[in-house]
Amino acid sequence: LDPDTPVLMVTADDGISYSKPMLSTGFTKNKDAEGLAQASTDAMAAQLGVRIRTFTTVTGIDPGAHRLRLGDAWLDYRKLVLAWGADVIRLSLEGDGQDRVFAINDLVDYRAFRQALAGGRRVAIMGAGLIGCEFANDLSLGGFEVTVVATDPWLMPQLLPEPVAAAVQRRLEALGVTFHLGCG
Repeated sequence: LDPDTPVLMVTADDGISYSKPMLSTGFTKNKDAEGLAQASTDAMAAQLGVRIRTFTTVTGIDPGAHRLRLGDAWLDYRKLVLAWGADVIRLSLEGDGQDRVFAINDLVDYRAFRQALAGGRRVAIMGAGLIGCEFANDLSLGGFEVTVVATDPWLMPQLLPEPVAAAVQRRLEALGVTFHLGCG
């Protein structure tokens, strides 16, 4: 809010503004990654009065010297805010299908996922948490055959008691979603 304080945002992705919850509703809304975008990186930078450095990974922090390491370069800072976002769980899976396993955590991931699904009809979702269930709903409404595989005994066990989870599961099954719970 202080126009006299320069701000640099560093992001590992493309910096395009979007609503993250929309990633799991894009198929129902028939929106690709560009359709979910709310503003370009340049528009966001202008609106916020900041500079945005895209596709950049912070590889080190020297808090004593107030420096960030960006690859081989160092960047001095006065104040630092770390806004990590969510960490993606990467599974160690055997087989030759690693290039067909997607973790969707940002617009870049969503774009790659949409491109990989072109011409496909079947999707397996690993995990029955909130996001897994949202994607199951979205993809089934988007015309895909969806199977959910999870080690959990019921849907969203950290959020819902078993009877409520069973009701959600029945609704998703009515859409054609198949579940394999309690296994990995």
